[in-house]
Amino acid sequence: MKTKHFLVTGMIGVALAGMIITGCKKESTADTDATAAQDDANASFALQDSKNISDGAAKGQANERPFTGGCAQITKRDTVIGGVTDTLIDIYFPGGCVSPDLRTRKGHILVMWNGKGYFQDSASITETWKNYTVTSLSGLTIGVAGSRTLSNIGKDSAGDHSWSFNASLTLTYSGTSTGTATWNSTRTNTLTKVGKVWYYVITGGASGVSKSGVSYSLTINSPLYWTAYWLNLLAGNKYCDCFESGTVELTRSSKTYPLYLTFTSGVGNCNHTATATINGNNYNITLP
Repeated sequence: MKTKHFLVTGMIGVALAGMIITGCKKESTADTDATAAQDDANASFALQDSKNISDGAAKGQANERPFTGGCAQITKRDTVIGGVTDTLIDIYFPGGCVSPDLRTRKGHILVMWNGKGYFQDSASITETWKNYTVTSLSGLTIGVAGSRTLSNIGKDSAGDHSWSFNASLTLTYSGTSTGTATWNSTRTNTLTKVGKVWYYVITGGASGVSKSGVSYSLTINSPLYWTAYWLNLLAGNKYCDCFESGTVELTRSSKTYPLYLTFTSGVGNCNHTATATINGNNYNITLP
């Protein structure tokens, strides 16, 4: 039985960035293409990173956070219609400034709040990007275009706040990797407290075309757990920059077997680990 190593490049803070996959394949034609999973994780990173930045901007604290440092120029503009104040926040990165997280951002993150607070029913927050890129220390640049809308849909039966999540993105890679990927996702994010730590518990799915040209659909089979940055920061709790638990299933158009990706750190840990399974073959993934 041969052991084969693959280096999948990518800057994804949330998951699968520069992941090293190792595993035993049963035959020389074994399916080892995890590109769709990488693109899905890159899209998730881009959205969460932008949300962390925009939340900080809304609180007037974005430049104090590890995601931006002093690299962002923030402009707010209020529009009053029928007594309701909508707020547009323009977060502009001139480029050339390395943030404390060692990423270089360039371009605009545009955020529209519909006059309601994040925890108010029917609150809606829409993000778009203009000439926006994120470059990692490794030299990979991801261009982000499209939109994402978060809408507060109220509390569930347990009294936890939930938000609907709809996104449509195009990712353009340059630098250490090239290509274009598209990604569309509809999810539900439910805020849940586990012990002292607040998590977003994420359900739903996604679809897209990977940068290798493979169409895919994704279903979250077991909810994904991801810490809520601001609530934990204010409470003095830990924060993890990757999924800690959950399983997704990817069905790829030109592939015989589905890809299962399981995040294996475990809730309450931040080990940056996952396992990809294709046709019974397991590939250990290290998430930096």
